[in-house]
Amino acid sequence: MIKYLFSIFIVIFSITMCSKNNIDVVSMEEFQLNILDNNTVVLDVRTEEEFYGPLGHIKGAILIPIDELSIRINELNEVKSKDIYVVCRSGNRSNFGKDILRENNFNAINIDGGMLAWKPLDNE
Repeated sequence: MIKYLFSIFIVIFSITMCSKNNIDVVSMEEFQLNILDNNTVVLDVRTEEEFYGPLGHIKGAILIPIDELSIRINELNEVKSKDIYVVCRSGNRSNFGKDILRENNFNAINIDGGMLAWKPLDNE
């Protein structure tokens, strides 16, 4: 009986851990090559100055600075059913932003490396 229950636990754990919705971090390279398209929801948690600064921003990104995310989270309700990819300069603030979103039942993924790792696309 214990072996049977343990087997069920392993199967459920494996399915859960392999599920796309449990991924909470992706590299900028993986994001650009395999995820980013016109339907991707991107949340930029940098300041407005950074967003429009030298590193630029991802076309179509939603700007909500990390210091305002908790009080402005309702602005994301219409995309709550989608994966939200969170970006900042290097990946630190976006990781914190991902945690805030997940605590509020959003499926958020941190883009590791942030805009420092961004490679301009051919159409930019």
